[in-house]
Amino acid sequence: CAVELVIGLMTHYHKKPPVPKCLTEAVPKTISLLHRLVMNSSRMMDDYKYYGTLNPWLQVKCLRLLQFFPFPEEANDRKRLEKAMHVILHTEKKKGTKTNKSNADHSILFECINLIIHYAQSEDGAHINKRMLEKSAALLGRFVALKEANIRYLGLDTMARLAKVEGTLEKIKEQLTTIQYSLNKDLDVSIRKRALDMLFVMCDKTNSRQIIQELLVFLRHADYGIRDELVLKIAILAERFANDLRWYIDVILKLITMAGNYVSNDIWYRVIQIVTNNDKLQKYAAMTMKQALSKKGIHENGVRVGGYIIGEFCDQLLGRKTTGEALLHVLHQHFHTSSKDTQALLLSAYIKLANTFPEIKSEVQAIFKKYMVHEDIEIQQRACEYANINANEDTNVMVNVFEVMPAFEGKEESSLQKIVESKSNSRKVASDGKDEDEKDADEDEDEDEDEDKEYVEDEADVEMEFRNQTAEEYQALVQSVSGSGYLYKTGGLQIGVKMISGLSHEMKMKIFFGNTCDAAMTNLRCTTDTSQDWSVQVRPVEPMRVEAKKQVAVFVLATCLRPFVKPPVMKISFALGGEEHDISVRLPITPAKFIVRHPCEGARFIELWKKTELEAKEIVNLSERIEDLQEFKSNLAKQLSCAGVDMRGVIDKPNAVLCLIGVFNAQPAGKSSPIKMPVLARFQFKPDMFQITVRSGSELLSSALAATVKTMYA
Repeated sequence: CAVELVIGLMTHYHKKPPVPKCLTEAVPKTISLLHRLVMNSSRMMDDYKYYGTLNPWLQVKCLRLLQFFPFPEEANDRKRLEKAMHVILHTEKKKGTKTNKSNADHSILFECINLIIHYAQSEDGAHINKRMLEKSAALLGRFVALKEANIRYLGLDTMARLAKVEGTLEKIKEQLTTIQYSLNKDLDVSIRKRALDMLFVMCDKTNSRQIIQELLVFLRHADYGIRDELVLKIAILAERFANDLRWYIDVILKLITMAGNYVSNDIWYRVIQIVTNNDKLQKYAAMTMKQALSKKGIHENGVRVGGYIIGEFCDQLLGRKTTGEALLHVLHQHFHTSSKDTQALLLSAYIKLANTFPEIKSEVQAIFKKYMVHEDIEIQQRACEYANINANEDTNVMVNVFEVMPAFEGKEESSLQKIVESKSNSRKVASDGKDEDEKDADEDEDEDEDEDKEYVEDEADVEMEFRNQTAEEYQALVQSVSGSGYLYKTGGLQIGVKMISGLSHEMKMKIFFGNTCDAAMTNLRCTTDTSQDWSVQVRPVEPMRVEAKKQVAVFVLATCLRPFVKPPVMKISFALGGEEHDISVRLPITPAKFIVRHPCEGARFIELWKKTELEAKEIVNLSERIEDLQEFKSNLAKQLSCAGVDMRGVIDKPNAVLCLIGVFNAQPAGKSSPIKMPVLARFQFKPDMFQITVRSGSELLSSALAATVKTMYA
């Protein structure tokens, strides 16, 4: 209660300074209390522990209170505080941890990292141990890849603030692939928002084009609630890191084409300012907008940008087989479908075209006369004024009035950044209470939250041999209940795979490439063959570099389109020691991966079995006798993702038989209705062999599942 009271007082005085000096006396006492809680946990009574952690709420409050004060001046206080933070950061999380304990431990850890960030951003930031910052970045990199949504959310949110600390960005950039995956594939929209914030913070000259391209791809299917902010951030990044302003124009045009409703006036105003202030960009901008406006259906913001640029810089198109009549037609075809504000802007463009191309004066005059009587006062006024100027016999009047606009004055710094900062600040104020946007953990589920397994092993003598995947490697992986293991393992290269849960018709996996050589692998690319049965997406698509004794990872999303037999094949190419190498591996993607358990009673199973006629059979001879039949049955049910059916009282000798049932899922391309097909399997066992019979609504599916089981055990 005392700590909570001081936090409340500091919150008040933080908003209404100055802070009374008596409150600063709480710092050494808080550090002393935190040190005792962290260092003497084993000596305290269990009554003060929550799932083995000594009073986690008090630890969190101590760490939160210290964030109101600068780094302690007393050497003894500094030493004890650094020691306590070091222990918190290096306390490893054990396997099989309960959700409640996980939440308690992570709350302490996140608050400790917040304190480190606070000190690093303060005037005394130089006193913070750089190793603590590196450890914090490494821990957050692990958190953003965990299964629990609340941990991923907090990890991304904290990482975005840590990235602003000098010297941490390079370490955080190692998590680029994981963050991109969270942006594109995470089912939680709040996590996708935090991933967007993270990409915005970590973008720099080295990765700007990659990140902007990823954001443009994400924009196609982004939630409508975040498109406004997404478009704004793409525009800012494109401007900030544009070493070629023509590329910037192309990015903005893509934004207008893909999400024109979310391109605010600030964005297209900024485009006009940049083009006007850069003489070398004007011709390219005019040509690009002419080409874009030649197509019907462009968004109105595109018409506005194109109308201004073509009207202002149409003289740049002279001598390029471009006539004034053609430019007028390109603009005027959009006039009737545009709003009144855009129509007024187009009228201004027409008079500027007539100034540059006198041969179209009569055609432009006809348009002005048509709108000299109009319900909108702005359009009527412009039409009347422009008609009078256009009809004036003194050509110098038009030339002087419609001179090219001068360059915009003032700083080149974009005002768009201020908009983003204001949104971020408002969101920060809303989340200061620590309750906003945070998620409640699932109290009933035990999670195994290991960090991703390292597939790189130290080998003293590495034999430089690269071959295709063997049948044994594929069989071992398909037979694995967890679906994780080695895809490929030989001297120089190890490829591991870790399954990640997905939707019923989707399958996600993370593939690791471990380089056990003494030299770096360069230009590593992963591609998959195409099929009408499934689609496979690999991210990132750009070539990668794997340093010696290191590993990189890619994310794979497989979507089942219809029943299939052959698994996808991934082709991997890379360069090592000046030589190009190509290998192929079969991915452990079988029809069984798209089956969902469907519990059923024995009598109902018999009824469905009789109704389902398309079947396939296989006899599998085992190399070893079945020692534990119940365990063998359990593994088969897990491998086929099916539910076991209790057949006691329904058939004779139920112990010698295994009946399984599930639902196969697929999502045909271009169709909204998914495929959901019941799958039934019956196993009949002998000590050294078994027979499998599969029935479903597809003969191909039945054959594929029976063949999959035979591949596992033959």
